Amino acid sequence: MEVTVKTPSRLHFGIVDMRGDLGRIHGSVGVAIDRPNIVLKASPSPELRADGPRADRIKQYAEKILGDAGVEGGARFTLIADIPEHAGFGSGTQLALAVGTALSKLYDLDLEVEDTAVRLSRSRISGVGTYAFKYGGFIVDGGHRVDRPGTVPPLIFRSDVPESWLFVVGLPEINSGLSGTSERDAFKQLEPPPEALVAEVSRIVLMKMIPAILEHDIEAFGEAITSLDFKFGEYWLEVQGGRFSHPIIEQGVEFLLKVGAYGVGQSSWGPAFYGLVDGEKQAEVVSGRLNEFLNSDGRRGRVFYARPDNEGAKITVAED
Repeated sequence: MEVTVKTPSRLHFGIVDMRGDLGRIHGSVGVAIDRPNIVLKASPSPELRADGPRADRIKQYAEKILGDAGVEGGARFTLIADIPEHAGFGSGTQLALAVGTALSKLYDLDLEVEDTAVRLSRSRISGVGTYAFKYGGFIVDGGHRVDRPGTVPPLIFRSDVPESWLFVVGLPEINSGLSGTSERDAFKQLEPPPEALVAEVSRIVLMKMIPAILEHDIEAFGEAITSLDFKFGEYWLEVQGGRFSHPIIEQGVEFLLKVGAYGVGQSSWGPAFYGLVDGEKQAEVVSGRLNEFLNSDGRRGRVFYARPDNEGAKITVAED
């Protein structure tokens, strides 16, 4: 038997509530996109082996899953394609869930995606990556109970994204964004945001972003993701040193707005940033303009456009 898992990436639009005074904390909003991808192959083996990039991380995840399940056998993993680490695409969560899902299929462990996330310490802040893997689409999670920080936050809203809504993504060659321990330390540095800011962000999500995607209103949805990103960008000033994690990202999102993107933002801590456009023709034009911008005046970067992924991870099983 051979199991192949192909994951989406995710763009993280923002955190809703960093206060926690209602008994829940964080809550997050984002979308699954169809590239870049992790493609991971796994087959049974007497011992644990991993080939390709991030072999040590793969073995670490696999040892945890197999050990918890009491499985004596191993597996051979080959990472065919990868998502850039610490770039804003949720690479760590997608890899962890791919490993857990592959082992669950190989050894009939019957693990839910949420079970794997908890076992491998994913979704401790945001549930967007977990639900992007499981379902795809546009996702809003309800945050963690403050007394149960190790759980996966509940999914409170999920919708397909219109197929014509594409995301032009810029990936400048700058230092990677925060993740893992450094991310948790960054949150600890900050005072809770003002209640008025959390209320305003919640209102944007509930009264503008969700209705806009249900009504396929790209203008309103774009305005909502821009507002969400910019408002919480002010809150991250102390940690990021600016509204965005690097001046090139700020220049990039302003450039995307100037050339016609409906909405813009920095995904998680960056360095990936994105612009929402309508249709492949606009995506090609905006991508070309952004590529010129990101590779001039001493800057270097990569640009691509991605479609929404409304299905989540694709798992195929080939029997011997």
